Amino acid sequence: MHQNSIAQNAIPTSDFIVTYTINNNTTFHIPGQPFFLQSNKITSTKFNILSAADEYMQLTATVQSVKGKIFAFGQEQIFNSDDTVGLNSNELAWLKEIVNKPKTIEVKQFHAVQSPIKTNPLFDIEQEDAGKYFLPFASSVVKAGLSWSDSTFSDSSKSVHQYLILKVQDNKATVSVLSDLVIKTTFALSGQRIHQNLKGIARAERIYTISDARMISESVSTKLSGSSTSNGIDIIPLTIELKATSFIEWK
Repeated sequence: MHQNSIAQNAIPTSDFIVTYTINNNTTFHIPGQPFFLQSNKITSTKFNILSAADEYMQLTATVQSVKGKIFAFGQEQIFNSDDTVGLNSNELAWLKEIVNKPKTIEVKQFHAVQSPIKTNPLFDIEQEDAGKYFLPFASSVVKAGLSWSDSTFSDSSKSVHQYLILKVQDNKATVSVLSDLVIKTTFALSGQRIHQNLKGIARAERIYTISDARMISESVSTKLSGSSTSNGIDIIPLTIELKATSFIEWK
């Protein structure tokens, strides 16, 4: 079964906490001197559902804690919102801006209209989407082999998603998601403004409970390639590999 429109399902009203882990390995293909960037981040975010009707819902997302590190340009930046001893003023200001600051999210047709949280501009390519936490089908419809597709747009970036329910067992549905990605992003790193143009594929496996259509976990592997422009001067080919997991605790 394939469908272009999302079947209606009752949206849960429970609040939930998402523990999200991502590892980033980036290679800049500089002739004679390849440059590597590595990062990892663990974020705990509480989502509160404010309202829900038909295929629209409004939530707040509040980062409760974030920790990790970035290694680039020969420097290591460590951040931990639960232990700020030794952080400089810029790092403290960054953590103060994102932790315990509720952000409002709109979800339409089971996709977030905007990204819920930008914990660091470097992580803009995470492609987090608060709409994915809800399976868009009633339990009576869910069955192995069910497939559908949709797409999302954000500024000059675009994603095309193909979904397939792989397995239905013990009140759980395992869903495979294949996404074609076109991403354009800009961020500052070590005083340099960097523009990236990327294309690639993300492969995800999500597990939902069927009776309440709620996601309980996700694992994602993403591979991207493209170019990076530093301060509008140098165009450098690069490849990015991301590994991410999400675990959801429903209240």
